[in-house]
Formats: sequence, C-alpha cells, structure tokens
Amino acid sequence: MITLIVPTRDRAHTLRRVAPSYFVQDGISEIIFVIDGGSDDTPQVLERIAASYPAVSTVILRHATRLGAAQARNTGVAASSNQLILFCDDDEYLEAGYAKTCLQKLQTPGVGAVSGRRVYMENGETPLGALQRFGHGLRAGKPFRPLLCEYVNGARFNGDIRLPLTNAVILTHKYLLQRFPYDPHYARGNGYREESDFQMNLYVHGYDVVASNDCHSVHLPPAQVRTGGQRTQTARRIYWSIYYTHYFFGKYYAVYSARVGLRAPRWVAEAAFAVFAVYRETLRPPLYALAKWGLRQRRRRLERTISA
Repeated sequence: MITLIVPTRDRAHTLRRVAPSYFVQDGISEIIFVIDGGSDDTPQVLERIAASYPAVSTVILRHATRLGAAQARNTGVAASSNQLILFCDDDEYLEAGYAKTCLQKLQTPGVGAVSGRRVYMENGETPLGALQRFGHGLRAGKPFRPLLCEYVNGARFNGDIRLPLTNAVILTHKYLLQRFPYDPHYARGNGYREESDFQMNLYVHGYDVVASNDCHSVHLPPAQVRTGGQRTQTARRIYWSIYYTHYFFGKYYAVYSARVGLRAPRWVAEAAFAVFAVYRETLRPPLYALAKWGLRQRRRRLERTISA
C-alpha cells in the first residue's frame, strides 16, 4: 500500500478543492498532511473532508514554526506506515489512477521515482478541459535542458521518458527517502529546487526518474492560489532561484554533468541559469501573453472565415 504525503501551509482554500481527489486513489491507504506552521483553518477543513473517506487513514501533523516543504516531507516520511510514498502539492488535483499507474512503472529495474505529467489549468478552465488541451504536451522541444538542469513541463513527448528529474508529484520508496532525505536547506524564500534535490540525489547515485504520459496531476490556476513561493516579488523569486541553484549545483554538478555527458564547467551552467531565471521571470510572461493573444486572434479570423 501507499502513503500520500502533502506538505501544506495556509492553503485551506486550495485543499477544499483538491484534497478529495487524494482520497479516491487506488492503493492509497494512508494520507499524511504536514502543516508547516501557518494559522488558517487547514486542520478543520481536512478533518471534514477525511470524514467522508473513513477507509483511508488520515494523519494531520503540524510544525510549530515554518521549517520548509523539504522538512515537512521528511516529517511525513518518518510518520508513514507504508513502504511506498507518493508526494503531492497542496494546490493540485490527482487524476484518477495516478498512484496505481506510477506504482506499475516504479517496478521497472533502475527506476527510483515516477511522476505523471503536470497540467496547469487556465482561469475558467475545468480539470478535464485542461487535460484535453494539454494532450501529450503543448510545444515542441526537448523535455529536459541539461545545461540549466531544468525539466520542461510543457514539452511534447509520447509514452514514458527517463530523466534526471521531473515535477514534485512523485511515487518512490521509503527506503530511498531514508537514505536520501529531502534537504531542509531550501526552507527560505521560494524553496526553489527543494523537490528536485531528492530526485537529483537519486540520479547521481545511479537511479532513473520517469515521467509518464499515462497519468496527470492538474495544478490550480493562479487566481485560485493566493499564497506560496510563486506569489513572492519578482526580484525575490529571481534571487532565490539563483541562490538555490548555486547550492544545488555545488552538491551535484560534477557527478550529474558526467552522467549526462555535459562538458560545460559549473560556472558556465550557473551563469546560463542566472540569465534564464531573469528571462523567465521578466520577459517570458508578456511574450507568452502576446503569443496567446495572437493565437486567439487567428482562431477568431478562421471562425469568421468558416462562418462566412
């Protein structure tokens, strides 16, 4: 059986929407919510939801002060009763069958962790609508950028692929989490790379991470998520992304680059990432918005042509 662990902080408003999807997952017998500080009504919300699913053991743990999502994951692992652990963020749905599908793929030799695809809902969109729009990806290009050490969430690919890292919604083994615990260093700022650290630790020790098109998590749109690391100021997000990538590369770059065949020295990779971080937080959002506007305009012209 599987234990689902959900770190959370002041996210009662998102858990009301997404938590029921956790309780109907095949193979999950235990769900552990770890409240990392916070002051909202998350415990009461979770208790009301859990009461509708008595077959699933629900555990609510609390850190007295904020220790970060990484330490919240470690707290959940230490309290878990099962040998298989699925992590989920507190602002996304799990598609039916997510845990079962990941379990089938985790049994492949050499695989240390498995995720499905993460789909980001747009404002006014339903989870089903988001899945239909996403398909097997939204754009051409490679799903992983070795120099930046970045998983490209929206890249189009079929089937399953093996990568150094994927998104945060992974199924893995408890013994691996005990051997390679999440690093609580990522407690400040936006916690960038905190979920990637464990996956990279697996990778540099010879394990593969699998991303599969056969199951999905569906992330709430920005309008429905009022708090969290991505709600911090742009300059702070850039700073912490670069800060934590410097720390992350310091731990793993030598072995990681050798395994992926990357010849660039670490300082080049860090410089490239710094440029990317500025671009991602400042230039990319308006460029994406402009591209979406252009696509809508083309569709409207096409519809008018067809109707005429």
